[in-house]
Amino acid sequence: MNGDRSYTEPRFLFHAEALGLAAHIRQPKEYFLDSVASSTLAITGGRAQARVGPGAAGIISYQSAATHVCGDFVPFEETGRFTSAHHGKNGLPARTGVQVTVTGFKLDVPQQNSWFNLFGRSSRTFSIEHAEVMLGSISDRQRPNAYKTLNAVMRGVFVDGRELNVDIDTQLFTENCTKRKLDCALDDEGFRERCSNQILHEMPGSTLATVVTGLRWADGPALHTNIDRNKLTIEGLGSLYFGEIVIEEGFRRFTLLRFELGSRDEGQSRAEEDARARFRADDSTSGDTTSTSTTGTGTMGQADSNGQTSPPQKTMGGS
Repeated sequence: MNGDRSYTEPRFLFHAEALGLAAHIRQPKEYFLDSVASSTLAITGGRAQARVGPGAAGIISYQSAATHVCGDFVPFEETGRFTSAHHGKNGLPARTGVQVTVTGFKLDVPQQNSWFNLFGRSSRTFSIEHAEVMLGSISDRQRPNAYKTLNAVMRGVFVDGRELNVDIDTQLFTENCTKRKLDCALDDEGFRERCSNQILHEMPGSTLATVVTGLRWADGPALHTNIDRNKLTIEGLGSLYFGEIVIEEGFRRFTLLRFELGSRDEGQSRAEEDARARFRADDSTSGDTTSTSTTGTGTMGQADSNGQTSPPQKTMGGS
């Protein structure tokens, strides 16, 4: 095998994955929502797609979930020139696309023996009528993948019947389509200040950001909720993170929604603490005055892509 150039001729290794839903609920009873509508692109490109629904698992339900991934060389009309005897000469740009759509997503978390019963409700609910993301990249086989397509939509978001508007702007990430471009742009203090709400965390080689520029209640907030940039905390339910994107050179992963269930009471006033304490003390229906919290983690709508040339080539930078 040593010296056989057929094993080292350059080729593009496609990679793209899409996920509709997945979750792991740990308490009060452990169960999984196994990955729903998963699609994985073959290393040689092509297409994969999946569509399911409706479905449910415990506190989680959805109407539909669909994913689509594709990869090919462009322009398409030129790909026919590279037959089985000439694949190694194919230096055409490679394009990869990922799409995820989820409808009717809902979390319905029971609130037994909780202060929330004081308001005549037995559960806290969070729902999204329609969520969709499209992530696209192109590689010229010389520079890192350029992610020039990113579209995200979240419509009909409600907490206990209260509508939440999710403001989204993807321009920061499509104009700065490589990690190097984004880093160079952020070197400008004025630019960094203008987009500081979207850059969540930075470390060597990786940036965590969000396409969400604001979370706004349409007509007054739901009870005992808190907003911090792209994070919504719902007391008695947990924390939800909207529109996160992980950016590395040649790689991006976008998540429409990530949730962590089981957060403790946050931000309550002393009067609210006293009211809950009195309610628990007066609760004679059970010897245990503390409720069993619902805990777990999950993801709705994930798309990622990081195709690369093999063997690794000396790149020309991310400009």
